Amino acid sequence: MLSIPYIAEKALKLYQKHGTRNPYQLCYELDIDIHYRDLGDKIKAYYFCHSRIRSIVLNSRLPEEIRRILAAHELGHDRLHQDVALSKAFQEFRLFDSAVPAEYQANLFAAELLIDDCEILDLLNDDSKSFYGIASELFVPPELLDFKYRILQSQGFHVRPPNISNGDFLKYDMALPT
Repeated sequence: MLSIPYIAEKALKLYQKHGTRNPYQLCYELDIDIHYRDLGDKIKAYYFCHSRIRSIVLNSRLPEEIRRILAAHELGHDRLHQDVALSKAFQEFRLFDSAVPAEYQANLFAAELLIDDCEILDLLNDDSKSFYGIASELFVPPELLDFKYRILQSQGFHVRPPNISNGDFLKYDMALPT
């Protein structure tokens, strides 16, 4: 199983090399096609590689804020699990299963990519901010922030992740905090 520091370093190096945390821009620069399709109510997104063409498919029914998180998650699969994708597509109904380590890893990757360390550390230093207040200010679901806390904890920061999420949080309907 890939370690938290390894996953965080992969996301950080990608950000440093390309100068952006925007998953759409990163996909463009990495030559990963993004497609928007009506995938119904059950499938939110998936990643696949066919004939060396890497693709992410996002459900066009979902709000943009959620698709952005899903794009980062699927980009995590590209960066961490490309070898597996050569043989089969990553699909939500299978990989959003918390028992699959790849889902947990892709969530860690998305959290590291989308949430800047300096920004979150500044918010953590503000005693008036709760965990849910920080998630709201960062425009991310609390579950994704929970993954970021786990990364920070692995780096020696004294934060206590609330452990409110596991690898399958993306399969459920989620709303961003307001």
